[in-house]
Amino acid sequence: MLSPTLHITCILVILSAITGCSTAPPEDAARNTPSQQDFASAAREYRHHAAELREMARRRQIEADVLAQKENPDMEKVQAKRELAKDLLEAADQSEAKARDLQRKVPHGMVQ
Repeated sequence: MLSPTLHITCILVILSAITGCSTAPPEDAARNTPSQQDFASAAREYRHHAAELREMARRRQIEADVLAQKENPDMEKVQAKRELAKDLLEAADQSEAKARDLQRKVPHGMVQ
């Protein structure tokens, strides 16, 4: 079974990857205001991360289901995988919410 500390560490690594990959260092001091294209690009990145997290959650749920079907299943491992899947889905929802937030900042007529 994953220890609670390892479980939390995994989630923190995933969340930091989401936020870290979508933020770029400033290219120059004169450009402080993000452009509409920046918002659109960041929204796409957040949606991509959300899709990856959902896929990871789906796999953990399948693993939990397979473990549960074995003879004498280790229910602690099954529960740990299901908890991880739930946490991954929550992280995906947060990433999707951030994408929607950024999408609102993109004008309606802009092609992405």
